[in-house]
Amino acid sequence: MRQSEDEQNDESWEDEIKREDGLVRYWMFFNGDQVRLFSALAAAFFGVLWCFLYVFGAAQSISGIILLVLAAISFLAWRLLDEQVRRYEQSGWKKDRRSPQRDKIEIPIAVFLWLFILFSIISTILSRWHHGH
Repeated sequence: MRQSEDEQNDESWEDEIKREDGLVRYWMFFNGDQVRLFSALAAAFFGVLWCFLYVFGAAQSISGIILLVLAAISFLAWRLLDEQVRRYEQSGWKKDRRSPQRDKIEIPIAVFLWLFILFSIISTILSRWHHGH
């Protein structure tokens, strides 16, 4: 009887959420719900502001376009975070079979690629805008 209780305690401690077990899982466990909530609220807020600009005929202005882009980015972040948090919740926050070392490599590469894409798009838009004037 005593041995089975000790085994249960060992199993519960084995799946404790630790930073060393994976940065994404750790971050999602502690911050996922709050970021998911704030990104949804931000998407709704920017969307409503853009709707006001649209009603007043200023949706095609720079501020209208910026609000629309911010609303789209916030909505996309909400959807991605919601999907990831739900996947972890359905699996019971179990550890990934992948190594945490792989996360340390993948995350900076992903950030670099997204920044490269963002700067490429911005530079293309700015160069076209500059040649237009």
